[in-house]
Amino acid sequence: MKLNVKALSIALGIVIGLASLVVGEAAVFTGVGLDYVNIAGPLHPGYSPTPIGALIMAIWMFIYGLIGGALIAAIYNYFEREEKK
Repeated sequence: MKLNVKALSIALGIVIGLASLVVGEAAVFTGVGLDYVNIAGPLHPGYSPTPIGALIMAIWMFIYGLIGGALIAAIYNYFEREEKK
């Protein structure tokens, strides 16, 4: 069974993006997850412990999810095809 590359990419992007948004907003309003912001902030332009910064990080993570999902599906499909031969 082959994986749909587009579907997996979008699904993974949404899940990772939303998770990052939740952590970012928690860091803004409660201080929980502030270590995550301090570690990830310097690596991602625009990310800071603000509501807009959390949204920017969610966009970054969505892009990473798209790329990761595409790679996972492509590698899986490659090996799944090899097994049938």
